[in-house]
Amino acid sequence: MSRIEHHPNQETLLSYAAGALPAGLAIVVGCHLQYCPECRVSVNAGEVLGAGLMVALTPKALSARARARVLEQLDTDLSESKHAVKVSGGADETKLSGAGPEAIPRLLHRFLQEDSFDALPWKQTIAPGLKQIMLSCDEGDVRLLRIAAGKRMPVHSHRGSELTMILRGGYSDSVGKFNAGDVADLDASVEHQPVADRDEDCICLAGMDAPLAFRGWLARLIQPIVGM
Repeated sequence: MSRIEHHPNQETLLSYAAGALPAGLAIVVGCHLQYCPECRVSVNAGEVLGAGLMVALTPKALSARARARVLEQLDTDLSESKHAVKVSGGADETKLSGAGPEAIPRLLHRFLQEDSFDALPWKQTIAPGLKQIMLSCDEGDVRLLRIAAGKRMPVHSHRGSELTMILRGGYSDSVGKFNAGDVADLDASVEHQPVADRDEDCICLAGMDAPLAFRGWLARLIQPIVGM
């Protein structure tokens, strides 16, 4: 595994630490944290800061209605909650099994039935050389993308935020060169066209809180079909 050069920005990591990041984006951050000790430190610092702010608040008694609501939430099975994508920064959670980002991250095991990227059902073709697998997410949008070696994605910008983590291979675009473990943290100001490395398919995990904005009539025509 090469050294991770691109990380989520600090605002994204603080939002993740506060539990305020949409689930589709939080899944990408959680996967990145499995491999990035630098970002785990930032998230832990944000959690400590948030805990300190909570302690500093003046306590206020709950009304009977609010107390009942809290007790009801405590009874909810947290494993079914969209916030279950949060990954702890503790030692047990961040210990790696020896697999680099070319292996399926632990957090994705709840969505996928296979342990290998090549065994996944890459059935939906978006464009020549570009396939995707949609993952179920009730807040935002998250998908696996497979760009064939040497192929290009359509030129696009963003109507909101996009986080993309490279899981295998790599790509280059106007932002830079991204390899396994790297995360592209992009917003509406960025227009780019990722091009996969020539020697290997590029597999990415992409989370978005709004649809992409494609350039070109053909890409815009198929956008509703592929759900991007």
